[in-house]
Amino acid sequence: MSWPAEMLGDLVDIKGGGTPSKSMPEYWGGTIPWASVKDLKSGILERTEDCITELAVRGSSTNVIPAGNIIVPTRMALGKVAINKVDMAINQDLKALQIRDESKLLIRYLFRFLESKAQFLEEQGKGATVKGITLNVLRDLEISLPPLTEQKRIAAILDKADAIRRKRQQAIQLADDFLRAVFLDMFGDPVTNPKGWLTLRVDNLCAIVRGSSPRPQGDPRFYGGPVPRLMVADLTRDGKVVTPMIDSLTEEGAKKSRPIEAGTVVMAVSGNVGLTSVLAIDACIHDGFIAFKELDANKVRPAFLCELMMFLKSTHASRQAGAIFQNLTTSQIKEMEIPIPPSGLQDKFLAISGKATELYVEDNSSLFESLSIKAFSGQL
Repeated sequence: MSWPAEMLGDLVDIKGGGTPSKSMPEYWGGTIPWASVKDLKSGILERTEDCITELAVRGSSTNVIPAGNIIVPTRMALGKVAINKVDMAINQDLKALQIRDESKLLIRYLFRFLESKAQFLEEQGKGATVKGITLNVLRDLEISLPPLTEQKRIAAILDKADAIRRKRQQAIQLADDFLRAVFLDMFGDPVTNPKGWLTLRVDNLCAIVRGSSPRPQGDPRFYGGPVPRLMVADLTRDGKVVTPMIDSLTEEGAKKSRPIEAGTVVMAVSGNVGLTSVLAIDACIHDGFIAFKELDANKVRPAFLCELMMFLKSTHASRQAGAIFQNLTTSQIKEMEIPIPPSGLQDKFLAISGKATELYVEDNSSLFESLSIKAFSGQL
């Protein structure tokens, strides 16, 4: 079924924000919530870390956005989206999308549509260190406009699918908390290595290779073919064993990328830095990933290395060394000293890990993504 479509810029007004001067103490600590990218932790935005005064609103370029509007970043955290549940001011990295005609477009439908465009918006980011998009990227998004009753139906289905997805995420967190406790009991803290295991540099265990991407981005000669291309969203969806499903390359594009064999440990070094998984299938990785190739599995099992690196990521995040995982370089990974417990003990832990995953996690990971694709192409 096909529906009429319009550009988003013809359907919404876009309002920006600003940051009151930090040198003006009378601007801060007031009663008006002031949102920045760090507050976009879920699809609902009702609390902010900072609050400002009415004087700050009058004395700066920020805007107070009435409750019930869409908030999206145009710099950092590209692809995130939220609905503000209370009136709040926003900073310059955020934009508010205010629907002009609610008899034409529903906010929940628009929210789910923008959520389905997360990967696209992330890929549109420009900038050497901090990625940003122009307002035209938002304005030029084409959105299908079914009747309001159909918009309500689609939004309701996706809301239910999202609830299932969140329950799965909670189950994964329970399993991870349990396995973290087991890991500590069996191996101790890998940072301090209290059990005195042999330690080796990562580059003495494997070859570290950085991914690569064909240029220009989106060129049909290189993109859209049969070769899977790993994305960070694949890792966040699948967890410890990943099957790339979001993006792909042609055979020619794969030659300009970095093909990696199934069973290889891969790690994100941009986006969700330090996120680690094992490839379930052969795939290419882009320059936001590194791969642990030719790993000596007699010394460290691939699945154990994945568990270890994820443990190090969470441990470093709670310590001063957390900065390492915010700006991780290939050299730093090569130079890491990691503990190497006996292989029999590694296998024992991996057996427990497998059982815990089966016990707590039902694999419905692709449900939401597939429903979202169908919803906005008129197939739901």
